[in-house]
Amino acid sequence: MRISIAKGGAVAAAAFATLALGAAPSGAATSTLQRAACDGTRTQFSFLAPFSGTCFKGHGDLDSPMTLPSWKPGPWRAGQNTGWFSYNDANGVEQRVSFTEGQTGDAPYRNIKHLHID
Repeated sequence: MRISIAKGGAVAAAAFATLALGAAPSGAATSTLQRAACDGTRTQFSFLAPFSGTCFKGHGDLDSPMTLPSWKPGPWRAGQNTGWFSYNDANGVEQRVSFTEGQTGDAPYRNIKHLHID
């Protein structure tokens, strides 16, 4: 019995796909941390500003998650997330704020340097 090149290629592709799925890291089911449109639910991490908010979804790290250097967020809400964010205080000393699921807090009104969500 002969296998055509097309069939052999399809079999090889299927085998490769199966191996690739098996090699995926355990955290592959979660998404990478990124800015997101605020969806109105309390699942996202968000910084609130006087007239708008900036929300994040997924897990991981973002350096300088705010794209506007003059944008200094107001209060924050952890949503269903744990993690931390850092900023420089008025004296230029880096401060870190840790948060747990459901926690809210008063914002530093400083530029956020780093955001980490577990």
